Order: sequence, then structure tokens, then C-alpha cells
Amino acid sequence: LQHGRLKVRTTAEQQEAKRKEREEKLKKYQAATGRLFEKRKNAEHDGEALDLTGKILANNSDFLTMWNYRKEIFQAFHKDKSADEMQELYEDELSFLGTCLKSNPKSYSVWEHRCWVMDCMPRPDWQRELQLCNKFLEYDERNFHCWDYRRFVVRRANIPPEEELKFSTDKISSNFSNYSSWHYRSKLLPLVHPNTGHPQGVEETAMLQEHELAQNAFFTDPNDQSAWFYHRWLLGRAERDQSIRCLHVYRPLNRLVATFSKHIKVSSSTLNVVKDGNVITGRWHTPRGTDTYEQVLIFDFPEHSLTCESDQHIHVT
Repeated sequence: LQHGRLKVRTTAEQQEAKRKEREEKLKKYQAATGRLFEKRKNAEHDGEALDLTGKILANNSDFLTMWNYRKEIFQAFHKDKSADEMQELYEDELSFLGTCLKSNPKSYSVWEHRCWVMDCMPRPDWQRELQLCNKFLEYDERNFHCWDYRRFVVRRANIPPEEELKFSTDKISSNFSNYSSWHYRSKLLPLVHPNTGHPQGVEETAMLQEHELAQNAFFTDPNDQSAWFYHRWLLGRAERDQSIRCLHVYRPLNRLVATFSKHIKVSSSTLNVVKDGNVITGRWHTPRGTDTYEQVLIFDFPEHSLTCESDQHIHVT
């Protein structure tokens, strides 16, 4: 107070006060970090280390080294604690991670550590994690970190792909501008509507429905790119005529490598290699030597059938 009135700080005074406050916080941060590096070097895995790493990560959740140290601490705890005690510790860790995600929902380190915790818990609650994903995707439906975590949870919880496809449809219906949800559909469709006649195909009826969904999206908002990208993917799934895209002859190994526009199976193909007008007897095989659908096949010429003295005309029919 000055003459009975509250003294108002000037801008310069405010800046100086903030500077001193930042310096004080930085000193404490550096001291705690140094202490933790020393404890980790000495392989000290105790409650103090867990508490200190928590304080550091609460202010900087992208500090991956501290998350790794916490993993080491939990692994050490497993040696002395019961399953019930570890369950409680992991529950506390999930709560702490939830706090970190609220302030930094797109942190690679936090989502990765949550995956690790769930895999280590004696009794993980996957349905709760699915609800957590729903909540975060309500805040930001384009948070691809959360979408990645959701796929992890779905795999662990054995959620049917049909349910996830419906979830994707609901998210797109609420907001067409959702790259992650469109991308998720591209992974789910071959599982939900497989085309048994093609190794990587999608059932024609489902494809037509997807085209209609994409068209509704870009007619609603023609300037949004997400639906257009998905539409390009759909067109790329259409049946293409088989053709040879590239031929390469390697004389030292008497070998020809052919790249095709579509997957082809050696056992069901009727390919002929013609050299200077004559059909060559040789062996077709895949790079891995398996009788599977591939886009690259290899043909072995008979020994000494390729010469370097003159040009030779080779084609495949």
C-alpha cells in the first residue's frame, strides 16, 4: 500500500517478477532432473524416484527418458509386490496419465506409456479404455494419437471389426472432415466385406455404398480434402486389367524379373517367355519361393541361354 492505496505494478515490474518466477521453477526442474539421472545411474527404483518423475512429467509430459525410468521402476516393483498391489499402482498410473493427456492430448510419449501400462496390468479394463477413446475423440475427432490407441485397444479387447466400422460411420456422420476416421474405414472394409475372389479386394456392394458415402461428404463440403482422399483410395481398389509394368533381365544370373499391375499366382498363371521369337522353357517363382499372390515374379532362364555378344529380343505373353 502507498498512502492508503494499492500500488499497481508497472509492466517492467511484472515482467521482472515473472522472470524471477521462471528462473526459480527452472532451478527446481533442473535440480530434480539431475537427481533423477543420478538415481537412475545408481539403479535406484523406489518411491522417491516414482514421485520425482511424476513431478517432472506433470510439467513436461514429452520427456520420454522419464517415462522409461518409470517403466524400470514398475518392473522393479514387480519383484516384491503382489498382483493386487501392482494393480493398484497401475490404476494410479492410468489416473496420472489421464491428467497428462488432458493438458497434452497429442503426446506420443503419454499414449505409448499408456499402451505399456495396459499390457503390464494384472487385470486390464479394456472397455474402460474404449470409453476413454470415445471421450477424447469427442473433444477432437481428428486426434490420430487417440485413433492409434483405439486400434491398440480394439486388438487387445477383440472388438469385432463390424462394431468399429459402425463407430467410424457415426464419427463421419457427425463430421465429414475426419481424415483418421476415413483412414480407419480403409483398414476395416477388407475385414468386414472381403472379396474372396481377390486377395486384397472389397465386396462390390460395399464398395458402391462407400462411394455413395464419400459423394455425400464432398457434395456437402466440396472444399474439404478428407473425403476426396478416401474417394481416391476407393477408385484405386477397382478391378484393373492385368498387365506387365516392368521387365528387367539380369544376364549374370540368367534371370528375368517381371512386375505386374495386379497380384498373380504362379501355379495358376500361363506365362510364356519369348526370346527372339522362340518360347523359352524355364521356371517362374516368387521372390520368397512361395505359391502365393504376388506382383513381382522371377523367371530363371536355362543356363547359358542369355549371351552378351549380341542384342536379344525378349518379351512375356
